[in-house]
Amino acid sequence: MNHKIKQLSLITAFLIAILVTNNVQAQDFRLGFKGNPLFSTISPNTDNFNSVATKVGFSYGLMFDYFIKDNYAISSEFGISSLGGKVEYNRNDTTVNSNLSIRYIDIPVTIKLLTNELNNNLKVYGKFGLGLSFRIKSEVENDYKKGQTNFSNDDIKNANDFIQPLNTSLVIGAGVEYNLAENLDLVVGLTYNNGFSNIMKSRSMYKLLDQATGLAAVKAYDANLSFITLNIGLLF
Repeated sequence: MNHKIKQLSLITAFLIAILVTNNVQAQDFRLGFKGNPLFSTISPNTDNFNSVATKVGFSYGLMFDYFIKDNYAISSEFGISSLGGKVEYNRNDTTVNSNLSIRYIDIPVTIKLLTNELNNNLKVYGKFGLGLSFRIKSEVENDYKKGQTNFSNDDIKNANDFIQPLNTSLVIGAGVEYNLAENLDLVVGLTYNNGFSNIMKSRSMYKLLDQATGLAAVKAYDANLSFITLNIGLLF
């Protein structure tokens, strides 16, 4: 419960800061809500590690547009996202499968370009910018296999010691806005966040494997986290 209260407090503080700065006028500023399914992948950059599965997650929160001109806006969001993926370590006859689940606060900042209104109250937009994701919580499940035999598993409920607190990405997206009423637009689109920073810390998340198993300890690895989002929201 305290964790949820902290999240809501951060969202509220961010919203108040937006509203009280820059002398924002109603016609220049739009606020909305989003609820987006997403698909994320962790891509290792270290030998013997591979990405083996995409994680399906969800993001929810607020959207903001601040118009510089009629067709140009600085666009941002404040959302909670569930990301992750599955990574496999494979060397000789040793395999370790890791299922990572990471919750982030996402604050992308993009330049949004909008067309004039087309037929049927429709506008097309494109956007490009920088994504900032701040880790809140992370978990990992590890399954250890020797040959075809599963001999151990971990369920680490707090994996923050192994995951960097910040993920950065390049953001590119496109979609449409459909006017439902005088001050209500439906937003539908796709956004790709191409992660370019290492999300893993240097400390290994794997247990030390003793001599009885014949396995050496598995070292830490570097990896990037990227995700595709199906944008669905309402702007007022």
